[in-house]
Amino acid sequence: MKQRFFIFDPTSCFGCLGCVAACAAANQTPPDRPFRSLLKLPPKDGKSNTLYLSLSCNHCGNAPCVRACPTEALARRSIDGVIWHRPERCIGCQYCQMACPYDAIRWDSIHRTIGKCQFCYERLDADQEPACVATCFSGALKQQLVDDAETLIDADTRTVGFEPDLDSPPSIRFVCRLNKRLGQQGDP
Repeated sequence: MKQRFFIFDPTSCFGCLGCVAACAAANQTPPDRPFRSLLKLPPKDGKSNTLYLSLSCNHCGNAPCVRACPTEALARRSIDGVIWHRPERCIGCQYCQMACPYDAIRWDSIHRTIGKCQFCYERLDADQEPACVATCFSGALKQQLVDDAETLIDADTRTVGFEPDLDSPPSIRFVCRLNKRLGQQGDP
């Protein structure tokens, strides 16, 4: 089965928030409920280098949000593994939000439903990059559709500030030159 991955290089990101702004504009999310966030991490290498992590829904391989949804409002697209939300089926129970190990699902108290990154699947279907990727000025955030996660050479599931839930493998990979520079290892 094919799976779409976000690929992020923390050493290339300079914290401009372009990905966050593009996501908010594309999804018309209010400032207090962004689908993508940029985390500023304290330096870990003994230098003054600030590191950033651009994170959103990880479109997990074994998505707990999909399993928790009693109405199938969340589902996996068979063509690329993207977890998408069908708001007309959502009853607002928030079980998906409670099940998500990455805190990637947002509650919309006005519409009484959830919202999440859907990998801009409409843009993908029109042969365009997701808004966050298209706006990444440094090229730190990319996406790739693969048949097998093993084909993502030189990328790790872990990096400084992010530990994957191994029961819900995330569809994000990190360029591992940061991990090598900091003396860390990727997957066991």
